[in-house]
Amino acid sequence: MANLSQKYAGALYDVAVKNSSLESVKADFFEVIEATASVENFIDFMDNPKITRENRKAAVEAAFGNSDRLLLNLLLILSDKKHMSVLEEIYSEFLALYDEAHNQARVTVESVYKLSTEELDELGQIFIDKTGYEKLLITNEINEDLIGGVRVLLGSKVYDGSVRNQLDGIRNNFKEHTNS
Repeated sequence: MANLSQKYAGALYDVAVKNSSLESVKADFFEVIEATASVENFIDFMDNPKITRENRKAAVEAAFGNSDRLLLNLLLILSDKKHMSVLEEIYSEFLALYDEAHNQARVTVESVYKLSTEELDELGQIFIDKTGYEKLLITNEINEDLIGGVRVLLGSKVYDGSVRNQLDGIRNNFKEHTNS
């Protein structure tokens, strides 16, 4: 399904750029994702083969009729083909295209406690310098298993400066030396 979501996201992104409505589509897409997540069984309903095409179309137009027309068209296509289950994947792929074009990245910083804005800004600047991105969109998540320090997830890379990671390294070194 990843290939399918990439195609839909790429098509939406390209047409939004051509129509100078990228920011509008992005903002409305966020609202659609929030709305679909808040309605229990919405995706199941939309992909249910027992629901008629007309009822699915009516549900999309009723729920998202005020969205950017390009996004609405995508939602109608997804409902018609019963592919609404890939909506979140399409959104992720769309954001990845947006981020790449704007030289920015989404970063998750895991820490034992909520970091202050200043601490996140300092970490952000370190990783901007390290990666060359112009902007980092940072999310701070609490992970008490780290014991201390931070773990930074940037794309497929993990920068682990946690105490847990250091202890695991010491334990592995100890095991290697006792087994040799």
